[in-house]
Amino acid sequence: MIKLSMKPTGWFQIGWSGEIPPGAVKPLRYFGMDLVAYRSASGVLNVMEAHCKHLGAHLAYGGKVKGDCIVCPYHGWEWNSEGANTLVPYQDQPTGAKLRKFHTIERHGIMFMWHDPAGGGPRGEGWDLPDLFRDIPQAVADEAEFYPCWPDAVVNKPGEPIHPQMVVENSPDTSHFHFTHGTPIPPDLEWFDTSGGAWRSEMAFYSPKTKEKALSLFVLCPCISLSYTIFDGGSVKYRLILTATPVDDQTSDFRVNYFFPRDPTSPDVMPEPLREFARSTVELFEEDARMWRHQVFVQKPVYSKKDIAGYTAMRKWSERFYETEPGPGPMRSVERL
Repeated sequence: MIKLSMKPTGWFQIGWSGEIPPGAVKPLRYFGMDLVAYRSASGVLNVMEAHCKHLGAHLAYGGKVKGDCIVCPYHGWEWNSEGANTLVPYQDQPTGAKLRKFHTIERHGIMFMWHDPAGGGPRGEGWDLPDLFRDIPQAVADEAEFYPCWPDAVVNKPGEPIHPQMVVENSPDTSHFHFTHGTPIPPDLEWFDTSGGAWRSEMAFYSPKTKEKALSLFVLCPCISLSYTIFDGGSVKYRLILTATPVDDQTSDFRVNYFFPRDPTSPDVMPEPLREFARSTVELFEEDARMWRHQVFVQKPVYSKKDIAGYTAMRKWSERFYETEPGPGPMRSVERL
């Protein structure tokens, strides 16, 4: 059974790189922790616990960037990119105190943070953060040939009462495409594989008229919080990253990041029709979210014959990301209904 909690292990989106230019500071709150994100003058992103070890001031509210340090707005103590106190302005030596630093990766214009409830750093093989354009071998592409997702092609849904497990629950779910999203017929789950640590699969949509494959969805989930999807078929050639990051025990920030091929007639500016499509995808998210907000999590569902292989594998794979005991959350977990 899945130890459903709001403190899973893995990589989580904490925003978009463009939100924090060099010298900027931003408050964050994830996993029930107050955090401060700042970008050094040289452009390096840093994320660490938010409260100064001196008297507890929140460094994101009035804190300033000085070189690679953040300066506390209360008494001027400086903390470097490793979280170490490097200056107390009114004494000769720093204190030796340290703020907890969190590991981050910026990729595709997205900021990701590693979370381990035990406090450990990023792990090796099988826990890597994938590259959307290189790590799905069925559809390798050059990222430069796509528009960046931010700021024109993103869905931002903060504070949703939804568990991040719902990101991967869609991965083997073919039937909901017809009943929830209105496709003419459901796709088929062609294959799935979890042998490399990540969930990988292909869903195929077949033409109702010709019965031939019209569209493939290649999915790569490195952990329960992230789903990389490539839509590949005919004129449909776009990619997305769906993410969910727990804010606290009851809410998650959900985001969808779309990557569209560049139009050769407008390579630097996303054309308005694509922007309009990106805006319309909010409703696609809502079609799922209207279900997710009110579901209970059934540990032992009654499966249809079509569901059982994919869902059983996905649930078994998901267990590795829950390393703490079950705790409070937005979804009630029940063994059976």
